Amino acid sequence: MHRTALARVALRIEIMSDLARQLFGADAPPKRLALIVDLDDTVCTSFACPLRAALDVLARLHRQKVEVHYVTARTDVSRRGTEDFLAEYRLPGYRNVHYCPNWKSPRRHKAEAHATLAREYRVIASIGDTDEEEGEAARLAGVPFVLVDRDNPSTAWAALADLILAAEGFIVEESS
Repeated sequence: MHRTALARVALRIEIMSDLARQLFGADAPPKRLALIVDLDDTVCTSFACPLRAALDVLARLHRQKVEVHYVTARTDVSRRGTEDFLAEYRLPGYRNVHYCPNWKSPRRHKAEAHATLAREYRVIASIGDTDEEEGEAARLAGVPFVLVDRDNPSTAWAALADLILAAEGFIVEESS
């Protein structure tokens, strides 16, 4: 049942993308670059301490004008603590947190958030610690996915840094 609903969301995205291409063609404004990031066990550990590798990659992307969007299973109840945590560690995009409504499953929330972001931005990747939630959401939205190993999350951030270096062409450098 969940797969059917997610497939319908993916189909709607495809139809909307086709419609946008038909309406705007070459005149469509370029999409801004974005990265979708899970919070728990991806950016921060269970000790509420950000991973150094995550801080480095996110700071670099921010300097290169890539918007960071956090898609989390956290609900509005944890909004203040989450925003305080992101602001305290100066994580870019601390105001771009997509919280899960209490009435929606995290899986559905993440699929819908990925779909919306993929429609509005040129998403370079999604990074998270569960293939069942973030990975599936990324695949349905047509976004590359980097899976974080919970036992060694820094390796995924290193892999993401390597992807950024390999795809240097899509990054917009700051003008001097």
